[in-house]
Parts: sequence; C-alpha cells; structure tokens
Amino acid sequence: MVSSMNHRETAYGLLRVTMGVIFLFYGIGKFTGGLTNFVGGMNQHFAGKLPAAMVIPFAYVLPFGEVISGLLIVLGLFTRVGLLVSGLLLIGLTFGTVMLGDAPTVAHNLQYALVNFVLLWLVDLNRYSLDSIFGRRSPAGFTPNK
Repeated sequence: MVSSMNHRETAYGLLRVTMGVIFLFYGIGKFTGGLTNFVGGMNQHFAGKLPAAMVIPFAYVLPFGEVISGLLIVLGLFTRVGLLVSGLLLIGLTFGTVMLGDAPTVAHNLQYALVNFVLLWLVDLNRYSLDSIFGRRSPAGFTPNK
C-alpha cells in the first residue's frame, strides 16, 4: 500500500527540482552571455533608478547565487541553504523591479517567492534528495509527526 506521504514527498521533489532548474539555468544563461556584458546591461537598465554602487555588486553576485542555489535545490543537497539563498536573491530582484516600477515582474517574483516559501515550509518532505541519503532529512531538532 502506498501511503499519502509518498505522494506528498514525490510532489515536493518535483516542485523542488523545478524551482532548482529555473534558478540554475537562469544563472548559467547570465554566464553564457558574458558576465561583464550582463553586469553592464544591469547597470544601464537601472541607471537613474538605483546607484551603480548597489547594482554592480549585486549583478556580479546574482549569477553565482543562482547557479549555486539552483544546483543545491536540484540535487536536494543543503536544501534549506539553497532555498535561503534563492529567497534572498528574490528579495534583491524584487527590490530592483519595484524601483523600476515593473509591476508584472514584481508579481512574477512574488510567485517564485511563494514557491520558495512552500519548499522551505515543507522541507521535512524532502525525501528524494541527497540530504535524505546523507541523513539530513529534517531540520535540526525537528521531529515530524507521523
């Protein structure tokens, strides 16, 4: 008999991998176009809205953060850390789009933030992951109700 927990764990794994793929490949895309090209484009895009001293460091960190968090989330390795990083990146990205007045992108980012929240909230369902294989299934001190 297959328990409902297996369905929930499978659903969690599918959502986790989907979120990870999005971050991983958006990050890779920024590298394939050239990191300096990406940073320069970001700086131009935000000219007059945010100071270059804020935009340039974030633009340099963003692709690395996306690739690292995406890879961690896809593999389910240090899943909570990967989701924390992706959540922090989403805050930065959303701040920038709010400053640009780009309401559709802000709404889109909020959807990603909601998925990120759900994944963090339900991390105890992270069975199909390297964390589970290595025995890091639940947060420290947390015992799920069975």
